[in-house]
Amino acid sequence: MRVQTFLAKMSVDGLRQLDAHVNEWIEGKGVEPKHIHQLFGYERSKEGGAPEPVMIISVWY
Repeated sequence: MRVQTFLAKMSVDGLRQLDAHVNEWIEGKGVEPKHIHQLFGYERSKEGGAPEPVMIISVWY
C-alpha cells in the first residue's frame, strides 16, 4: 500500500484547487483509493505572521 499527501490553504479557491489536483492525480495515475484521511491544522507563516489554516489529505492506494 502507498500514500500520497496533499496540502491546501483553507479558502474557497484553495479547496477548489485541491479538488482539481487530487482528481487529476487519481485519473492520471489510475489509482483506486483505499482510504482517505483529512486533517485540519495550521501552517507557520514564512514571514513570521500568524499561522494560516490548512487542510491535509492523505490518500492511501
